[in-house]
Amino acid sequence: MTTADIVIQSARIFDGAKLLPPTSATAIASKHNRIVALGTDAQVASLIGPKTTVIDAAGTLVTPGFVDAHTHAAFAGVERLSCDLTPAESKEQTYELIRQFVSSPQQQQNLENDWVIGGGWSHELFDHPTRHELDALVPDRPAAFSDAGHHTLWVNTAALRRAGIDADTEEPPNGDIYREPNGYPTGYLNETATDLINAVIPPVSTERIAEGILNAQEHLWSLGITGWHEPILGDFATYPDASEAYCKLLSSGQLRSQVSGALWIPRGVTIDDIPALVEDFITRRTTNAQAGFDSSTAKAMVDGVPHGGTAALLQPYCDHNRAPGDIGELHIQPEVLTQLAIELDAQGFALHLHVMGDRGVRVALDAIEAARIMNGTRNGGPRHHLAHVTMVHADDVGRFGALGVTANIQALWAAPDPGLIPMIGEQRAAESYLFRAMVDSGADIAMGSDWPVSPPTPWDAIHTAVNRTHPMVPPEAGRLDPRQALTLQESLAAYTAGSASLVFGTSGRLRVGEIANLALADNNPFAIDPFQLAGITNLVTIVNGKIVYRAA
Repeated sequence: MTTADIVIQSARIFDGAKLLPPTSATAIASKHNRIVALGTDAQVASLIGPKTTVIDAAGTLVTPGFVDAHTHAAFAGVERLSCDLTPAESKEQTYELIRQFVSSPQQQQNLENDWVIGGGWSHELFDHPTRHELDALVPDRPAAFSDAGHHTLWVNTAALRRAGIDADTEEPPNGDIYREPNGYPTGYLNETATDLINAVIPPVSTERIAEGILNAQEHLWSLGITGWHEPILGDFATYPDASEAYCKLLSSGQLRSQVSGALWIPRGVTIDDIPALVEDFITRRTTNAQAGFDSSTAKAMVDGVPHGGTAALLQPYCDHNRAPGDIGELHIQPEVLTQLAIELDAQGFALHLHVMGDRGVRVALDAIEAARIMNGTRNGGPRHHLAHVTMVHADDVGRFGALGVTANIQALWAAPDPGLIPMIGEQRAAESYLFRAMVDSGADIAMGSDWPVSPPTPWDAIHTAVNRTHPMVPPEAGRLDPRQALTLQESLAAYTAGSASLVFGTSGRLRVGEIANLALADNNPFAIDPFQLAGITNLVTIVNGKIVYRAA
């Protein structure tokens, strides 16, 4: 056999399913873009030649490349190039980042219009930020900043005036315009109310989206992420469909990670819209596939978020500021979702559904069950998945496995959340993120970050899945029900092979003959205290047989 391009030796190896014993595998070799050997150092040594890059792992862990099954890389990358508020740890730091951005050469050079745009501010720092705060920072131009969850906009007075929003503006369905005592908007709008602002913000250009995707790719490589699934391909907020940017980057060879995406089902779709929507999706899927971009998934937002009172619940919210009996609203009606599920499933589209409330989960499972019954594809049809699944009623836990529905989890959220308790109460908050129950009932799991809603660092998410506490919070401060924790092996499998299988249809395993997508950690997580998992960092990332990132 010819010599290898890359050999990693003296490693512990997790193959995507299990940790291999050191007696059988401590080294892995790749040639061109394939894994050509997996064995002991001695067994693989013969593949080392004068041009082979040899990496001594010194006992740390090699894994398949992480695959983020739910990351808005296009949005995140563009935000990283604009006014990114995610690093702020206080109100004052948020204000300072805005001041710096407004006065920066970057803002002057990239200014495509007179708007000041950014995102990533935290609800943990602000309750309801107001236009008056933003007016003091940006007094003379319209400004709009999305929250980290991208369900809320914080805008200044100039932005409200530009959009024609005032005391007489009616509340849109499934949206809220928060108001001052005199009825004038405070500058805080959520869900569909944000569309009133987005409608007057000039859209992001395809060239800017492409620039953002490449920025995101570099960042994800630094974390060991070799592929991802883009959950929204379509006109959304101020973004046009990112498909064109993805296809161009793939064709030019600049986008080297493995990617797939979900075509966006717009809010407000009706039964009558479904035939044309499905026909359009089929055409777009074909066009994207010709460029090597898989978009055989369809994404819908079934409900909102419990923190904002917009998730759909089976029992009312506890927030005293809400109307008695308020259980939130569905963003898509059950009969519409059911018909969509049936039609899209029949055409080979996998559903990727945002669900956070227990009523939202039930409605989504009902729709998928109807599609399985109608189309008879329960055991061989599209890999439908529900993202987030914050609240799942006990009666619905077992339906995931029975229906072949994958739980696409954002494990970093599975920690005590003080902001959730006032909305849904202590008991329901304590019973959130039922990962163990779903796995034990036969559900497949995949992992993603929902970046830029939360950071895309895999080891932080794995830490939380295993410990049920946030990496920044000591365990003695409290944990979410530890009986719902995943094991380290399950978590690693979900973030590698589990995600790859779901969004790419590939094995995501380290085996001879497989694509060489690898990540090398700086420690062996199986040999340390589980509460140290978040301290692990990525040393080397290999994409398609090439080293794309190596830590200094």
